[in-house]
Amino acid sequence: MTEIFEIFCPDGARSLSDMMTALERAAVGHAIDLRIDHDRMLADYGCLWMVVRCRLVLSRLPVGAFTVKTWLRRPTAAVSNRDFSIFDDAGECGTAVQTWVLADEKERRIVPMKSVAALWELPTPIPERTGALKRINLPPDMADFAQWEISPSLIDDNGHLNNVAYIRRAEALVPAGCTGLEVIFDRECFAGETLTLQTATGDGTFVRGVKAGGDESFRARFWRDL
Repeated sequence: MTEIFEIFCPDGARSLSDMMTALERAAVGHAIDLRIDHDRMLADYGCLWMVVRCRLVLSRLPVGAFTVKTWLRRPTAAVSNRDFSIFDDAGECGTAVQTWVLADEKERRIVPMKSVAALWELPTPIPERTGALKRINLPPDMADFAQWEISPSLIDDNGHLNNVAYIRRAEALVPAGCTGLEVIFDRECFAGETLTLQTATGDGTFVRGVKAGGDESFRARFWRDL
């Protein structure tokens, strides 16, 4: 089992959603290496991994091909945090952190991390990064901008809208060239549902997705530091 796992991305990246795709590839690859991947967690524990928060910050977009390194922190009772570093030929150009939970596959309720003993035996680098993901406070003037009907083609192995799909759709509503992103996924979305997308500007550009019944599906903030 590899403590720090890395993937090579030969095609580069043009956007934050491209970077999120690379993070997803790295996380999936490392999970397979650690034997905590989707198929094993489902078969052995009846659980699914779900990302609930993410923060991605670039000092610059990578120039050409790049590498993503990822590793785990020791889990808490409720969540597993995963860190990332992004490098191109000129050096490190970005970092990210994601918070994951385990959910019961049938009931979609959160499962305590301590119920899976194998998670507490995984290798984690020391010292750990300590940055915590915080709540995103939305501006008071969020306004409806568009309707988004969820296509079956965007559904992943967990049976819900893939996390990168949220970012790719939200990114289309914000200024080009953003280098920072933070997102909270509150409630799953499924094929055939329609989200109302709301936007506002403030400390960055905010995008929020609201389900038909009024529940928030996700909220995100994008910004540009370059």
